[in-house]
This record gives sequence, C-alpha cells and structure tokens, in this order.
Amino acid sequence: MMTGQILAGVEPVDAVKYQLLIMFLFAGGTGLGTLAAVLGGARLLTDNRHRLRLDRIGAQG
Repeated sequence: MMTGQILAGVEPVDAVKYQLLIMFLFAGGTGLGTLAAVLGGARLLTDNRHRLRLDRIGAQG
C-alpha cells in the first residue's frame, strides 16, 4: 500500500503513517484472535473448579 501511495504522488511521510496504521490493525487483530482462542480453549478444557478435563479432548459424539 505504501509503495502505491508513493507512486501516486502522496507524501512519503503520510504513506508511512498509513502503512503503520494497517500493520497495527493486523497486529491487533492477530492479538485479539489469539486471546479468544486461548480463552476459548481454557473454557473448553476446564470445569467450574478450574480442573483440567482431558476427557473433553477428542471426537465428539
């Protein structure tokens, strides 16, 4: 995106700012997705007393 903006005539500093914005959005989305996966896994694999329930791993059905 930054290269396209520079070739289109945008100031390089503004192009870098947009590139940083996009990279921080990617990093934030990845962080939130990782957090959701970890919390979901912890919720799935533990019971109300916070004990590990390995019997919950495997085929459902």
